[in-house]
Amino acid sequence: MKKLLLPACITSAVLCACNNPPTESAGSGKKITMPKPGAVVAEAHMPINDPPRNFTFSVKVIADSNMAAGEYYIDADYGPNFNEGHLVMPKGGESFLPIIKKANEPNAFIIGFKMPGDTTFYEYFEVSTDKHATKMQYTKAYSF
Repeated sequence: MKKLLLPACITSAVLCACNNPPTESAGSGKKITMPKPGAVVAEAHMPINDPPRNFTFSVKVIADSNMAAGEYYIDADYGPNFNEGHLVMPKGGESFLPIIKKANEPNAFIIGFKMPGDTTFYEYFEVSTDKHATKMQYTKAYSF
């Protein structure tokens, strides 16, 4: 019985630690609530001009179980092709929520963020696709 009690206590402590309490955003003085693991934080989609197919290109940013470190899953779908990636917000900006915008290039989205009290969109990560491959890459580096 004692052998089972210790793993149960450790499991409970780990599960409680995963529930992220509201955190204070850098310098804002305002409390924000971090999304729960598995929640879709941002998403975007567009039609693909590829007659006769009716494909779409979609990107979702999904909260990871390690939200305290600013980690997210990236789900990118091009028609019937499904791709997954991983994104980590910059050091000091773990509480910034990702935002998706259409890139200037065709079939591409930029994932970025806005800092509290600032309206500037900070480009951070790009997801692009063509008929052959989907690319996910960091475009800029930041540290706060």
